[in-house]
Amino acid sequence: MPGYQLDPDLPKGDVLAGDPAARGVDRILIGKLVEAGQARKLSLDISGEQVVAILGKRGTGKSYTLGVMLEGLASGKGETPISQLQTARSGLVLDIMDIFWTSAIDLKPDGSPEIAKQYQRMRKSGYAPQPLAIDVWIPAGFARSDIDPPKVSELRIQASDLGLDDWADLFGVDIYGEPRGMLIADVVSRVSVEGYTRTTGEQILPRAQYTFRELLDCLETARDIVASYRDDTRRSIRQRMASYAALSLFAGEGTSLASLLKPFRVSILMLARVPDELKKVLVAVLLKRVLRERRDASFAQKRLDLDSRLNTEEKSKLANFVNASIPRTWVLLDEAHVLAGVGEGSAAAEALIKYAKEGRNYGLSMAVATQQPSALDPRLTSQAETLIVHQLTAPADAAVATQNIRSPLPSKIKLGSTEATVDILLRRLGQGEMAFSCGNAPNLPRLCVALVRPRITAHGGYEA
Repeated sequence: MPGYQLDPDLPKGDVLAGDPAARGVDRILIGKLVEAGQARKLSLDISGEQVVAILGKRGTGKSYTLGVMLEGLASGKGETPISQLQTARSGLVLDIMDIFWTSAIDLKPDGSPEIAKQYQRMRKSGYAPQPLAIDVWIPAGFARSDIDPPKVSELRIQASDLGLDDWADLFGVDIYGEPRGMLIADVVSRVSVEGYTRTTGEQILPRAQYTFRELLDCLETARDIVASYRDDTRRSIRQRMASYAALSLFAGEGTSLASLLKPFRVSILMLARVPDELKKVLVAVLLKRVLRERRDASFAQKRLDLDSRLNTEEKSKLANFVNASIPRTWVLLDEAHVLAGVGEGSAAAEALIKYAKEGRNYGLSMAVATQQPSALDPRLTSQAETLIVHQLTAPADAAVATQNIRSPLPSKIKLGSTEATVDILLRRLGQGEMAFSCGNAPNLPRLCVALVRPRITAHGGYEA
């Protein structure tokens, strides 16, 4: 580990960054500084909502750091060695590589060789296992009972949860510019808003909640649909829609957000087995539902806080609405460039960017990690107030990192006895070391260098 010496000196004491007011009501321990001088802890202040970006080439610690944040969010109300949490929040990990489900596994000295190795690293640094509130989910129909861990819950969504942009992604069509897309839009409109008349003359009323089977019925029997679209156009959509209708993911009642997002708990959604197009739609649907529900809960809370005209009955009704809504929520995503890459333009990419831009108004935060910063949509990167940068060697990726550093840069950087620039610092960082910057850090006058703390649950981001 090089001896990092950065000027100017930091104020004495532990470092807390992430909230403009430095309230420290809710905080997650990230690691410790590895600069010359006194040892000090580095904690992320999550009292206010924010966006965090974690950058680093493969194998340098970005997924590990995301796991450290996951553990902090799942550590429960009150103070623990890795966190201090007072405000009810939930966490949702969009696990597109299926490496975070291992967070439900405790470290122990008598486990497998890999578990024992991780346990020894944890204990050597003075940490110990503690209870964490973690649930593991998988989209229905993609579970593997022969290899999956126990107690994995199945997630289901309804056809009526999909917006037109989701349908476009699911079918790979232009909703407004080609007959197949316009056909889908017309069928959804007939089933959900207008109603329709079957070729037999029977009137079918619209339904706010509907299934793929009901869409298929409209496609095959609606008088104006049959008359307006060619048979081969309807046939191509029918075949694809029937295949989706057969998926367990879309069967039965959809999973409620209240089941998925619970106060002081983290849900890990395994997505690696889901086909890419379906994965993008699933992520988009979930994010839009979370944003919509938190928007309404936030509106109701502000009425309670600010509207002095409310009577007792109105206050009770609003309070019940807020209490029944999902809590403030963190969404965590690794390999973010897969869903929100440059030029991606999918419903998932747009939902992620909208969440990052608007979510803080409604009690929503986000942490994204990527090994290819230059491939990540800059509209997402630009929203990050906190930047955690592990080693980067590709010039294009290092340039993205330096352009998005929010803290003032050090006036001088020395690696051992050699002066260096920020670019050189990013190349020289060791495994698990990070350059940490934050635009919301009144007590952090410049970028600092830290080492991520050891995990207290099993880390699954290694080659096996």
